[in-house]
Parts: sequence; C-alpha cells; structure tokens
Amino acid sequence: MDNKLDFDEVCDLASKIYWEVVNKFDAEDKCVMDDPDNKGGTRNTEFGQELYYLIEDTIKESINYKEEEDE
Repeated sequence: MDNKLDFDEVCDLASKIYWEVVNKFDAEDKCVMDDPDNKGGTRNTEFGQELYYLIEDTIKESINYKEEEDE
C-alpha cells in the first residue's frame, strides 16, 4: 500500500503545524535560536527540535506512513 503523503509532504505539513504552534503560543524564544554557522540564519533549539519531530511522528502515525526500504 502506498503512503498517503510522500516524505516531503509530511515534512511540509509538519513545518506548517510547527510554525502555527510556535506563533500561536509566542514560543519563538523557546523554539528558535540564532545559528552561528549561518550568518543571519536560525535553527531550532533542543525544545524546538523535539516539538517538530513530535509533530512529524504524529503525522506519520496518523497516516500509517511506511519508510521506503532501499532496494
């Protein structure tokens, strides 16, 4: 059985939900920090990473996403 969403679609959806949550709860300071490796860029804090992957994993579980195996 094919996945309802491909991995890129899962990631796009997870990102949209992540930013909705971060913005809704004014949690940018807790979830995002400056990226010293990318001038002017940002990266997720440990908390932000955990939140993002929780959302991504929940989406995958909800649609019974199966990782593609290498052939």
